[in-house]
Amino acid sequence: MAEKGNRTRSEGDGRVGALDSSVRESALPVWRLLDTGAQTGARNMALDKALAAERGRGLSPNTLRFLQFQPRTALVGVYQDAEQEVRLEYCRQTGIDVNRRVTGGGALLFDESQLGWEIIAAKADFPMRPMSEAFHRLACQGCIAGLRELGIEAEFRPRNDIEVAGRKISGTGGMEEGEAFLFQGTLLVDFDVEAMIKALRIPTEKLTQASLESAADRVTWVARELGHALPIERIKAALVRGFEQTLGIRIEAGGMTSGEEQAFESLLPYFESDEWIYGQRRRPSRVSLVSGLRRTESAVLRANLSVDTERRRLRQTLLTGDFFVSPERAVYDLEARLKDFKLDKAAIAREIETFWDAARIEAAGFGAADVADAIAAALDKLELLDAGFSIEEANRVFAVNGSPLEILGLGPDRVLLPYCAMMSSCAYRREGDCVVCGMCSYGEAYGLAQSLRMKPVTILNFEHLLETLESFRADGIRAYIGSCCEAFYNKHYRDFAASGVPGLLVDVNDSTCYDLNKASKAYKGDFDGETELNIDLTLKLMSVAAQWKKNRKR
Repeated sequence: MAEKGNRTRSEGDGRVGALDSSVRESALPVWRLLDTGAQTGARNMALDKALAAERGRGLSPNTLRFLQFQPRTALVGVYQDAEQEVRLEYCRQTGIDVNRRVTGGGALLFDESQLGWEIIAAKADFPMRPMSEAFHRLACQGCIAGLRELGIEAEFRPRNDIEVAGRKISGTGGMEEGEAFLFQGTLLVDFDVEAMIKALRIPTEKLTQASLESAADRVTWVARELGHALPIERIKAALVRGFEQTLGIRIEAGGMTSGEEQAFESLLPYFESDEWIYGQRRRPSRVSLVSGLRRTESAVLRANLSVDTERRRLRQTLLTGDFFVSPERAVYDLEARLKDFKLDKAAIAREIETFWDAARIEAAGFGAADVADAIAAALDKLELLDAGFSIEEANRVFAVNGSPLEILGLGPDRVLLPYCAMMSSCAYRREGDCVVCGMCSYGEAYGLAQSLRMKPVTILNFEHLLETLESFRADGIRAYIGSCCEAFYNKHYRDFAASGVPGLLVDVNDSTCYDLNKASKAYKGDFDGETELNIDLTLKLMSVAAQWKKNRKR
């Protein structure tokens, strides 16, 4: 099959789009159709790597591949931490496999109904740089044309999604391998929204960026758009015709080459290993870790830093999150470049900028400055060590609109407390008041704030939070201290930052509405659970702030 494809390309220009419709079909470049059927996550990932590697060495033909998963598989992006992105216990209990893609992006649940499609081709056969926005647009056209043939009016949405009336029906991403690339998409044929919400952590964060409450409001699928299911073979046939039409090629079914099969068998044990699935992006021990977040409109970056505080050096940097970057190894090269680097935020930012330019990095929706900001947010937490806080305590404090010490120095005089920390049976839970009865952590924090002459404010729902932050800004409130879970901070980081008011938020102690899949209820103020606040750390922050304020008055 590879030889046939090579002979055909030698007959004319093999680049996509190089032949117009008047050229005889027999003169079109021939690509291979490789349908590998339903496979485990590990087998599909090993196939991805093997096929891309062989094409990158010029030993196999340009290929359109179809793939499916069995059993259902939670897949994290190559730069993500599986423990952060997937509810591992739920997956174990329900028989959902877990693996890691060879490409970037966010976590997804690939069930038996979904159809994966991949283009594995030589870079030279495409007229633009792989993974650029122009490339994404062109590579998605085959899927779009196939969906339109089925009666679904799909469109490309920059940077790398295919949507129908504003709802995503196929996400895409890719990687480069030698002189070739692999570009893949996930077509939602049918969709189990509940399973996705329960299995993954990341999608609920993504939904926030579009101000939507549920996954069903954000995505769509073939059966939903048509009102009925279609045989998977009919969908595949439409996609084949779509790619033939938009890329100016002819696609013929074929099998794997012997080289691809050997590469696959060699790679499979690694892609089945915990080292690949969990170990590659595993964060260092929390004892020596500080972490920071940077969210842009279309990317989430987490900087996890292992630091030597005595030598003032970065021992290790791990950049994780939901993002796409090319070349693929750029993240790893940057991490290596920052190893043992001095703890100087300005110097680190300059080093990242220099590396970014030299490596000619293409990134979807973020740049060198955003990476530097994520690292700076992590390093800012080291300031708390000088104020008597431990590394573990520092990692449970989230700063907004300033560094921790800057915010403490402003003299916070408001304390934001979530209603969900009150007893579920408390008569004051919906009223924003408290009699400090001592029966819950909310009352304890409320009383402590009053004793330190800070004003406690009960947050009753998400809209009330936004109103409160806006009132702080309008009233000239200098800073505040509050409590929320890490998931809420990650999800609403941009909302907190948009207020412009500096604040320190303390992570809560136990299960939250996000862990219990009740975030939408909490958003409206209807969550019926009880959250345990971190009283010791909250009191410590309030006490330091009050003491510093008192010292300034002397």
